Amino acid sequence: MKKSILALVAAAVLAAVPLSQAQAKTYRVIFAGYFGPDHPNTAMMEHFKNELESVSDGQFKVTLKPNNEAGGEEKIMELCKRGTIQIAQVGGLLKYDEPMIAAWEQPFVINSWDHARKVFLSGGMKPFEGQYTEKSGARIAGVIVNGFRQISCNYPINNMEDLGRMKIRTPLNDVFVELFKALGTNPTPMPATELYTALETKVVDGQDNPYSMVKSMGWYEVNKYMLESRHIFSPTFVIVNDKWYNRLDDQAKQWFDTAMNNAVNYNWDESEKDEAATVEFLKSHGVEITQPSPEFHDQMVKACAPVWQWFDKEVPGSKEIRDYCASVDPAKQ
Repeated sequence: MKKSILALVAAAVLAAVPLSQAQAKTYRVIFAGYFGPDHPNTAMMEHFKNELESVSDGQFKVTLKPNNEAGGEEKIMELCKRGTIQIAQVGGLLKYDEPMIAAWEQPFVINSWDHARKVFLSGGMKPFEGQYTEKSGARIAGVIVNGFRQISCNYPINNMEDLGRMKIRTPLNDVFVELFKALGTNPTPMPATELYTALETKVVDGQDNPYSMVKSMGWYEVNKYMLESRHIFSPTFVIVNDKWYNRLDDQAKQWFDTAMNNAVNYNWDESEKDEAATVEFLKSHGVEITQPSPEFHDQMVKACAPVWQWFDKEVPGSKEIRDYCASVDPAKQ
């Protein structure tokens, strides 16, 4: 009799627990990135973690590894493709699995923040992902911001002649080598880890990166002039291991997708605000920022014609992507 009563009590307790809690799975997630602790892309990771853990009532357990804690960009990309980690932030390196991805970093095809949002957040870029998932084993879950690339130098740049005498560090990426050849400079590829010393010792005159990177890497300490060239808008892709994602149940996928979408939108808002704040920071630390004259800007754009031809020859889908970007440019509508 006593056992029967205990059994009834136990059954009543279980009945009072929602089925979703009684049968809840736990999904453990590692999300890796390579941006510093103050960068909007790291803040995006925090936003995603907080929302996903909250909305799932703890079914998702998200561990963040920003600032190269799980390795550099190339390593975390490979770890995500293998499924060792589930989510990673990766830039143009995705082109090694799907060459079409490289065409997003064509010069002077994205002109403003509003234009960039139209390009990357409207859903229209989806066809231009090519066969990335099939080739890599990962899927693109969202596009966040690296930003508009600007040129820093150890002397002011006011015209094409000033630009042409630069010895400029470029990433280890043939896209940027072709671009800066066309602009008349002497491109010098090297890893970002070597750049501070190269600028300090004047091995190179300058480099190109978004304002946020110039601040976070401290390059403004050894390069006191910047040209707001906005020559390339660089996206960062959030990739997710495809097999892991497909093992999520429907509810978990909905939680994941919603948290990711909200974190992406948050990142764009924060990145645009961060650019404006970083400009003021750099100015307050003695950096002179030059706006190119309309004539100078047009000369840079015209000089890039051979780069677009190179893209059309080397990178599939390049013209289609340029046409798509032009079709959603608010300035042309």
